[in-house]
Amino acid sequence: MVSREETKTLTLLCIAAAAASLIAVSACYRGRRREQRRRPAMPTGVFEEKPQNRFKRVLADNSYSPFKHYKREGKEKEISLKVHPYEEEIDFLMENPPTSMEFIVNRELSAMGDSYVWVDTEDQLQTVVSLLSKEQAFAVDTEQHSLRSFLGFTALMQISTQKEDFLLDTIALHDAMGILRPVFADPSICKVLHGADNDVLWLQRDFHIYVVNMFDTAKACEVLSRPQKSLAYLLEAYCGVSTDKRFQREDWRLRPLSPEMIQYARTDAYYLLYIADCLSSELRNENLACPDDKFNLFSEATRRSNMVCLQLYAKDIESTPGASAAASIYSRNLHIQGLTPLRTSEIKVIPNLRLPGSGF
Repeated sequence: MVSREETKTLTLLCIAAAAASLIAVSACYRGRRREQRRRPAMPTGVFEEKPQNRFKRVLADNSYSPFKHYKREGKEKEISLKVHPYEEEIDFLMENPPTSMEFIVNRELSAMGDSYVWVDTEDQLQTVVSLLSKEQAFAVDTEQHSLRSFLGFTALMQISTQKEDFLLDTIALHDAMGILRPVFADPSICKVLHGADNDVLWLQRDFHIYVVNMFDTAKACEVLSRPQKSLAYLLEAYCGVSTDKRFQREDWRLRPLSPEMIQYARTDAYYLLYIADCLSSELRNENLACPDDKFNLFSEATRRSNMVCLQLYAKDIESTPGASAAASIYSRNLHIQGLTPLRTSEIKVIPNLRLPGSGF
């Protein structure tokens, strides 16, 4: 049997051990706090405010209303949400596809130099449009930002002709980018892109720019049954150039862009016309190898490319931001907690719920 003195001693030992433990934890915590104060704090964002807050006109806002597409002047009836404003022009190109890309006249492979034009004023953009309107083809690429934006937005556009390279600051020029609409919709000018399924929609979403007459190098790879069709593969195979695709995840809102980001952004558009010329030649050679085959491979590549152009951007108004996450969390706990399944309408309400006085 334990005596009163022994009980008292054990109690004091437990208290002492607990106190020592608390002192140790407290000292460790204070040490960490001192270390954190000595270390420079990592910024949560580069900008005091979101650049998109300065856009005067946002075509795709965060509301659940349907996206309104561009209404062309001279059209007697209002464009339906499901009708492409340039459907007639694209349909004509699909029914009468070109059979070659001879307008790219033996563009020689040359290493990308340091010369390019940074475009961030409306006057400069007008000059670019004037130059592009005289071209038979130009290459296009875009860089997107979606980290602090619900729908995302185009932060940079790269355009290359056979003579010049342009980097368009689409943040500074956001409200003026519609100036490019006529040249992108001109069916006599070929726009060369790679894997353009998203780019076509992003240009509609942000600027009401619609691509008409496109040659997608990824579609050419499909027609040629290439084992790979990524742009990184094509750059390596045809140009001996390697790129670091991690730059896709960079913050393209930054101004000025780092030299490495500029190099990455310029590379894709700069080499695209040369790659398109190479693929065009291969498509033509495949046809020459099978003279009895009436199927024109180049025409098929352009037909598939222009099918991409017929896509129409639409906001996902059927779902609520956070609803899918709420549904997933609820589903995981459904059987554990014995919960009753919720209807879709009830799940949509969850992300909007707030605890009284919580501030959240």
